[in-house]
Amino acid sequence: MVSPNSPSTDAPDNRKTQPARRGMIFVTALGIIVVLTGLVLSFAQNMRTEVLASANRLAALQADAIEQGAEQWVMGQVDLNASGGSSSTASTTGAAATPDSWTLVYNTPAEALQVGGGYFWLIRPDEDSDQQYDYGIIDESSKLNLNATTFTSDVLLQLPTNITQDVADAVTDWNTAATKASSDGAETDYYNGLQEPYDAKNQPYETVEEMLLVKGITPDVLYGYDLNRDGVVTDAERQAAQSSGLITSATNDSRGIFRYLTVYSSGGKALANAPGGAAPGGAATTTVGLVNVNTASENVLMALGLTQSQADSLITARADSALADASSVSTALGGGVSNTIAAQMTTSSYQYSADIVAVSGDGRAFKRVRIVVDCTNTPCKIVYRRDLTSLGWPLDPQIRASLRSGQGIQPGTSSSGSSGSGSH
Repeated sequence: MVSPNSPSTDAPDNRKTQPARRGMIFVTALGIIVVLTGLVLSFAQNMRTEVLASANRLAALQADAIEQGAEQWVMGQVDLNASGGSSSTASTTGAAATPDSWTLVYNTPAEALQVGGGYFWLIRPDEDSDQQYDYGIIDESSKLNLNATTFTSDVLLQLPTNITQDVADAVTDWNTAATKASSDGAETDYYNGLQEPYDAKNQPYETVEEMLLVKGITPDVLYGYDLNRDGVVTDAERQAAQSSGLITSATNDSRGIFRYLTVYSSGGKALANAPGGAAPGGAATTTVGLVNVNTASENVLMALGLTQSQADSLITARADSALADASSVSTALGGGVSNTIAAQMTTSSYQYSADIVAVSGDGRAFKRVRIVVDCTNTPCKIVYRRDLTSLGWPLDPQIRASLRSGQGIQPGTSSSGSSGSGSH
């Protein structure tokens, strides 16, 4: 007889189903934990990306602000070293300023100048070496003006370049066809009658880079091996230029002819009138493209017609102070030069350029911009601005690495054996 309290043999065994149920709950919970962990990790990664993006954006804004501050600093330096003056190129609305070109070029600090937590540099080619950095404001009147009536193919061929006579003729023919004469008096018109896909512009050059439109002028002629145009030719740049086929033959100057040329110089007084330009003893005239003897390089001075010894004498004489007038130039040369050469020279400048490199305080971002400041009218103003950031960081990579590690600018990291003063 079966007791009423005895378990029925037909009832399910709960002791067998409970462990299985608990196992399913554990697996489900484990899956939920894995999913939640993945979501947390994904969210954390997104947050990290957002933080980095925000930091980079903030650094970019800081670098941009520092660069704009550097532009105003350059304007301030030009104004600070300028005195009231007059120029026939000045408008009636404001007298021309006459900045002290010697002080601006040689005595103005331009290396690792701090703005807030960041820094900026004004870089320029070193006259003596393509392996050293140099820093400072650039006098546009230290260069040869492509739009000057005295700029001929013969002058261009005096620069350290391997371009041919035909290419030199094309350069001078591009802006004012059949108006510039060579040394033998024969006028040139390179494009006239040639079966070319384009005609000469017959208008003044607007930028030096416009030369790349001229037949025969290629990037290697204009910039040489200096692909990022920082004045220093690295082994990597030299190898890249050669392997890409950009450099087909070595130029005499590894940095090309860009640094010798300008389109901005105007104003100032010539040391003498051009032959037949004015009565003897008259005041020297104002013209476009005068070369400042206080800042011009040896190659530019020689392109004007000076011998190497004469150019070196001028550079030595201006080492400690500026040459003030025709008399001081004549004394420096030990007898002076012909009126033809003196008519292309001046001791004052009204246009200056600066190649600005700015970096944020944490080294994450940088900005590079080239500007040209014109003071033929007051106040001085920026007449040209070009963003060169796409060319890459032009200085020692250790600078940014040091900033990123929080160590600041270490002494000697921004120079490569150069004090930044340049040669006088």
